[in-house]
Amino acid sequence: MSAKIKARLKKLLAAEKGAIVREWGPRWPVALVYPHIYPVAMGNLGFQVIYHLLNSQPGLVCERAFLPGPREWEEHRRTGTPVLTLESQRPLNDFGAVAFSISFEGDYPQVLQILEAAQIPLLAAARGPGAPLVLAGGVATFLNPEPLAPFVDAFFLGEGEAGAVPFFQFLAEAGGARDRHVILRELAQTIPGVYVPHGYQPHYASDGTLAAFTAEPGFPPRVRPPHLPELAPYPTHSHLLAPQSEWGEMFLVETGRGCSRGCRFCAAGFVYRPPRERPGASLIPQILEGLRQSRKVGLVGTAVSDHPEIKELCRQVLDAGGNLGISSLRADSVDEELFRLLAAGGVRTLALAPDAGSERLRRVLNKGLTQEDLARAAIAMNAAGIPQMRLYFMVGLPTETLEDVEEIPRLVKYLEHRVVKESRGKRRLGQITLSLSSFVPKPFTPFQWAPFLEVGELKKRLKLVRQGVQGVKEVRVHTDLPKWAYIQALLSRGDRRVGDLLLAAHRQGWTRAFRESPVNPDFFTLRKRRANELFPWDFIDHGLQKDYLWDEYQRALEEKETPPCLPQVCSRCGVCEEVGKE
Repeated sequence: MSAKIKARLKKLLAAEKGAIVREWGPRWPVALVYPHIYPVAMGNLGFQVIYHLLNSQPGLVCERAFLPGPREWEEHRRTGTPVLTLESQRPLNDFGAVAFSISFEGDYPQVLQILEAAQIPLLAAARGPGAPLVLAGGVATFLNPEPLAPFVDAFFLGEGEAGAVPFFQFLAEAGGARDRHVILRELAQTIPGVYVPHGYQPHYASDGTLAAFTAEPGFPPRVRPPHLPELAPYPTHSHLLAPQSEWGEMFLVETGRGCSRGCRFCAAGFVYRPPRERPGASLIPQILEGLRQSRKVGLVGTAVSDHPEIKELCRQVLDAGGNLGISSLRADSVDEELFRLLAAGGVRTLALAPDAGSERLRRVLNKGLTQEDLARAAIAMNAAGIPQMRLYFMVGLPTETLEDVEEIPRLVKYLEHRVVKESRGKRRLGQITLSLSSFVPKPFTPFQWAPFLEVGELKKRLKLVRQGVQGVKEVRVHTDLPKWAYIQALLSRGDRRVGDLLLAAHRQGWTRAFRESPVNPDFFTLRKRRANELFPWDFIDHGLQKDYLWDEYQRALEEKETPPCLPQVCSRCGVCEEVGKE
């Protein structure tokens, strides 16, 4: 074991506020792993919540582990030290379970890296009775777990607060001496939201599409992820503050979950239906507790500025002498008063997400934003004294033309022009950061049928935007790598055969894996799906009717918008109808 690695982990632990170090004794030990580096992991609220939930149980002890950074990898390789947990610096092999919390399918390759560095067999079928159970959860897995199916013994699909504790308690009480396949079958029969891959068999048609997905005896034919009916009884906020987190020591408070807007590319807006907002009365105590621990409180959620009490929440922070952070502003639900509150709280950069440059394409997305909405927001932000703006756009969207792409720099210049005009030349926008990403179709969205755009064409469109803003000194452009977006698209909608590609890429690198594997990655990325095609994730029942998603896809192609989700009056998508039956 490397003394240097252990010393680094102890130093990280000592700098944190809120870490829980428990004696194992008779408790069942769980290694909770975020498959990314420590600063990214510690900025993830869901990861922190599960850590806190498990350590609140008398029969469990939960410790954290992370993907080593580049320098740490060298030390691990040089000394042969396996991945160790933060709290006790034990190897993952010592634990009863190694549980991955996965928010993004782009982190799937790191799962294999960590398992190999932990000296745990990569394939579930290769693990003997003495090996830890390899488990996984998080929003990426309850969109589509299939690319990870060969490597994971069991998934918990659903919101962690709604069922993760009984999931782990069942395994803790099951006993390590019994046959793991029997235990996992009983787990799937007992705990809602459990998916055990070896209990299901895919069958393929001659054209390569999925023909059937059958459950073995004793396994549920469909898996229904549990969701919280209401959020107020389950406060979701920071439990650990870490100086090296990507958010620093900001105390995060979740204001709501899901979004009513129904943007057709956004999985969170569909799998977290119905949208749920936390009442201000339940948020204020969390905010005040956060200010006792930190000077800065971050309000986070899918659509924070849509919260009906957002201004009052900001005032609570300011009245207590704190600073503010905020995410997910909608240009049509902000005004100068809100911006002034944020500016008073120390906010110097705010993000808006037009997502597309043209109004036509925003109608396709069901974005519900006009150019005038965006201009009013930019003017109000600037008047309030917030100098920097970040704008999020995607390229490669369904029905997108080169004219739509050229509208992105035109929109940026128009926003700058409107700010100067409204201020009669007294103000300009400060630095504008364009964050450009390649569109990746996601399961459980209307665009799950849409093809991913070819990498060369994406590069061309990104270059078109960069050229369009050349000479505008206030603008900085950040773009993703289309070839990596291609891999995300592969992992997003792939089936178990993509798991074979993932394993080959782990051993040989993606370039060689694509060249030598019999699995054609373009089949999963560039191909347009048929209306009635069976998808690898169709066995997961979020309550969404597939016909509804298809209808929304057709409305997108016709450039028709759909009103926001209103659970009180609408059950068109099927979710609220299903919730009422429970």
